Amino acid sequence: MDSDARLTVASALALMIVAVISALIVFLAAARGGEQMICHLQPMDSGWHYRTRIPPRPEIRCWYRGERMKPRRELYWAETPAIPPMTITAPQPAFILRWRGHPAGWDHNE
Repeated sequence: MDSDARLTVASALALMIVAVISALIVFLAAARGGEQMICHLQPMDSGWHYRTRIPPRPEIRCWYRGERMKPRRELYWAETPAIPPMTITAPQPAFILRWRGHPAGWDHNE
């Protein structure tokens, strides 16, 4: 084989390898799916779209930035943090307890 034929074969092989790697990247990206996106209550500008029936708040529109008709499984609402109940551990002062002495409240007899 002369050098031109070898160069042509090497170029064709390199092009084939690049095409196969590109196809694998596209296939793997499609198989993985889109990214998870958080829902917003209102759109911020004109590039936003919405979906409905996103649990656990199906009655509210889920606004997101990106392509139209994003799959519902890729959208989610942010969870609000659980706030522990407030507990008072300090004893109440006597001046507050005097207002609670009468069942109906302050009796105006003082």
